This record gives sequence, structure tokens and C-alpha cells, in this order.
Amino acid sequence: MKLGIVSDVHNNVAALSYALEHLTGCDLLLNLGDLVYEYKVTPEIVAIAEAAGLIGIVGNHEKAILLHPASSLRNSLAPDILDWMKALPAQRTMQASGYELLIAHGAPWDDPDDPRCHYVLERNATAMERIRAVSADIILLGHTHVPMLAESGDKLVINPGSCGDARGAQDRLTFGRIDFDAGVATVFAMREGQAPDRLMEKPLVAR
Repeated sequence: MKLGIVSDVHNNVAALSYALEHLTGCDLLLNLGDLVYEYKVTPEIVAIAEAAGLIGIVGNHEKAILLHPASSLRNSLAPDILDWMKALPAQRTMQASGYELLIAHGAPWDDPDDPRCHYVLERNATAMERIRAVSADIILLGHTHVPMLAESGDKLVINPGSCGDARGAQDRLTFGRIDFDAGVATVFAMREGQAPDRLMEKPLVAR
């Protein structure tokens, strides 16, 4: 089984299209939130996500649109897009090839009723220690725009980075894939007009 992962697309149609092209063959495709911006929703990005069957969650930008009392965008969205956004959960859990997965935008302990999300970075010892208490085997997170494959105890934390707004030292648009049959998680960096680079890779803990 193969699982494709994108996050923090932020309306970047070209980048999402590139990632989906290179995730062809994956059995499931996940979006870890922030498909759009809190101040702009491009209808085409929602159409692409729906056509690809992306399984999504809300990010802080979607939560800001839905929850913030001062959001001017909420009432101007097309009803079908607003309904799509309202249907997104704050988190998901799933089973895949004997692994339990937790999918969240910022951190597993984020408040679903608060637009703000926490940042989980490998250098943040407190956050990484807190991850150990999560019951899932693999924790999929976004929000930081910084790709990460890191272990915390017997947990593997995967952040595919941003598929739409590169930040951090790598400063490249990225996406991820878990190949359960091969037992490996990979983050790929995009290259315009070319196949992506393998930016980082880490084996899964055998189950």
C-alpha cells in the first residue's frame, strides 16, 4: 500500500498538480490542511482536490474562515465550497498495513474550536516528548511548512512540508509518500519540468 501526502497547498494549483502527477499509483491521497488561504479560496484548487479524491482535514486557514467572527470571506464563498470546508474534520485516524495513523494539521493536541494551531518541530524537545503519549504509530502533521521525518520513542512523525508555500532552510516545495510494502517514508522536493528529488527518507518501524 502507498499513501501520498500533501499539506499547506495554499491555492497553489501548479504545485498540487505536480505533486498529484508524481503520486500516481498511491492507494490513498491525504491533505493535511491549509489547502487554501484564510483570505482567498481559489475554486480550482478545491475542484482538483475533490477530483483527485484527496482525504483532507482543516488547517488553521480553513478554521479561520469557518470560526473567526470577523471573517469576511465566509459569507462570500460559493455554497458548495463552504459545504466542502465544513465537512472537513479537525483530525483523522486510520489503519494502514498494520499501522495506526493520526492525521492533524498542527499538533495532536490542537483545540478544534480554536483557529490557532501549534507547531511541532524536531528541535522542539517538549513537543517531541509530548508526541510519545500519542497512541498512533505514525503521526502526520503539517503547518510548519518544514519537511520532517523524525522519531520520538517508537513513534514516527512525518511532515511533508508545504506543497504551495516553501519556507525554512530547504525553501523548496515538497510532498510526501509512505510506501508500506517497502517499509519507507519519503519526502520529495519539486523540480519544475523534472522528476522530484528524494529530499529525505526514513524506514518505518516494523510491525
